Amino acid sequence: KLVSKAVRSGWVSSKGKFIQEFEENFAKYIGAKHAIATSNGTSALHLALKALGVGLRDEVIIPTLTFASVANTVIYTGSKPVLIDSHPEYWCINP
Repeated sequence: KLVSKAVRSGWVSSKGKFIQEFEENFAKYIGAKHAIATSNGTSALHLALKALGVGLRDEVIIPTLTFASVANTVIYTGSKPVLIDSHPEYWCINP
């Protein structure tokens, strides 16, 4: 609803009343006090890693079958991405 409303209004931005309203509605929907909208998946992953306290000299396990931005977000925190093979049938990390 908010996306359609924003497009119709001509105000499409990563900041403003539509974003604030989305964050408030989403927080209520998931039962949280707050929510933060991000402009892309890379910034969302980076924010999540920082919120978890991932930082210098940490290692973060990521699948080999992924986008470069996943490894980049780990590197942005000063951590080391550790690539783990993906299961050939399910494409998830294969223990």
